[in-house]
Amino acid sequence: MNFSKHCNLCENEITSFEIGLTCKLTQKKPEFKNTCSKIKLDKKFQKKLELANLELEIIRKNKKSIHWTFYFLITIGFLLIIGGDSLAEWTINSVYVWKIKIGIIAIGITFLVIAYEKLNGFRKKIKNVQFGKHEIDELLKKYGIEYKTSFCFKEKIHGIQEIIIETEFKNWIKKRTTTQYKNNA
Repeated sequence: MNFSKHCNLCENEITSFEIGLTCKLTQKKPEFKNTCSKIKLDKKFQKKLELANLELEIIRKNKKSIHWTFYFLITIGFLLIIGGDSLAEWTINSVYVWKIKIGIIAIGITFLVIAYEKLNGFRKKIKNVQFGKHEIDELLKKYGIEYKTSFCFKEKIHGIQEIIIETEFKNWIKKRTTTQYKNNA
């Protein structure tokens, strides 16, 4: 069993290079089947849960922008490739024109590569964030904890955006939390 998923959210986690993962209460390595009876979910748990949900929400908010950037770069890339290829229609057969043609096509291909890398990077990032959130959610199911988050994105001031996260819990010691984060967007 992967104890680190439980212990990463617990206030009683101790990690060191010499011993590895141990419990602050027992001073031993974790030993339990599905759930830990001594788990203490508090500030550490709350912060990781909020940040995982916030990161996913920010990615979702930026999704449209990433897709527009992708389509814009693809369009520019194809226009450059087609435009560079149309230079071959010229009747002048100088080496200079062919160098320009190859340069324009190379720039067009570069735009296509950049577009692909942006979209691929976005997909990898959202997949990693969703995986992290899913792991936390699955663990919380084992402990019977349910939650619902809401986000309030304030106006950006000098590139810094204040975000207020309200989380309502069911079956946890806290019923409702409100936390404020600042994001350098």
